Amino acid sequence: MHRENMPLPLQPDADWLSTHQVLAILTGGTEASFLALVEDGTIRLDQPVYLLVSGQSNSLAASLEIITWIQQHNGQAVLLREKDAATYRSLTPETIPTLRSSDTPAVSARLNCRLGVVGAPSDWLIASHVDYQRAFDILGVTLVDIPIEEVTSLGVIDGGPKGADLIYQRLRDIVSRYDLQGITLRCFDMLTTVHNTGCMALSRLNDEGIPAACEGDIPALLTMMLCRQRTGELCFQVNPARIQEDGKMLWAHCTLPLKMCSSHSLTTHFESGIGVAIHGELPLGDYTLVKLSGDLTRLLAEDVQLVANQYEPNLCRTQVWIQGSPELASRLLREPIANHHILIRGHHAAELRS
Repeated sequence: MHRENMPLPLQPDADWLSTHQVLAILTGGTEASFLALVEDGTIRLDQPVYLLVSGQSNSLAASLEIITWIQQHNGQAVLLREKDAATYRSLTPETIPTLRSSDTPAVSARLNCRLGVVGAPSDWLIASHVDYQRAFDILGVTLVDIPIEEVTSLGVIDGGPKGADLIYQRLRDIVSRYDLQGITLRCFDMLTTVHNTGCMALSRLNDEGIPAACEGDIPALLTMMLCRQRTGELCFQVNPARIQEDGKMLWAHCTLPLKMCSSHSLTTHFESGIGVAIHGELPLGDYTLVKLSGDLTRLLAEDVQLVANQYEPNLCRTQVWIQGSPELASRLLREPIANHHILIRGHHAAELRS
């Protein structure tokens, strides 16, 4: 059997690692570094790329964005399990599908809205680009680019709730002036400019019925608009942190709408340790996990159960365990739709798929 078709060792030894393209994805935000390795020829797409992931520090979230990009470019990517953990199955390259974009839209609904993109999408969203004209032609969505300076011009502000309120007021003014029905914010730029975060502001906008996504993620915002218009539910934008083969999954993020919480407290932003972020607990029960792909050809909508809340310091601040099917877990690991997904209350998968 050809070496590339052999099953992966559960704990790869030094010899195996030395003869394969293996990257250890330690944290979120490393996707642009992966692209640099492709551009300089260090990583080749004519050979499988193996990603060693962990259950901490947005490692899995970054890995799924990278896998999506690789599959968009007709390459093969394989997740290696975390050492001494039974989280990820040993996969062989031939079991990983090579996905090619279709021109057939996944969604026929016309959203007919204006959405603001404040700053460009974050650099690490390498597989989450949206063609503005295609979004208008298929969904009736007008995407409006807005300079990030409209927010960062606030300058250095209070690092607590008072500063978070100023950011909210500025975004609320932008929504009004540009006649927007939703917004996404390149929020990490604010850490070094205003010394606070957009988490609380985006949470408040979502509570007011204005879908608001973070990190400049346009597909996440389009998914929010679809969920909001079709179901009326509030939307929680989440990162995948751990996905088990039995379908149990940990998702986390910092911009939870407070109206979705059973309780909450304010803390600091995970990656930076500054500003204001939300640690919330959600009621257990029925939820739906949803994601529309950036090219608008794929829609994931799956009914799940929220089974537990937790808190660990090395993850985004609101952390929830959901139970889906083993088939859903396999799809997310083998055919991901990038990083961020949307979690809404109730079972709406059939409605969204229709």
